[in-house]
Amino acid sequence: MTFYELLIGQLPFRATDAMELVHYHIAKTPVSVNEVNSDIPEIVSDIVKKLMAKNAGDRYQSAFGVKADLERMPSL
Repeated sequence: MTFYELLIGQLPFRATDAMELVHYHIAKTPVSVNEVNSDIPEIVSDIVKKLMAKNAGDRYQSAFGVKADLERMPSL
């Protein structure tokens, strides 16, 4: 969530009460960061998407996975 907010300046979900926010976190997929800001490269957006995946098996299993993907990124 922090990286998402850092990149586009807002949290992925807005809600008026706590239960609504919980529902969004469980059931909704956030908009990709490169859809909100087209200046953000797709590879960065894919990393954020993987960090925020709902299914634990779809997320990075360790910081080494994030590091490996960041190292494969072309210099921007």
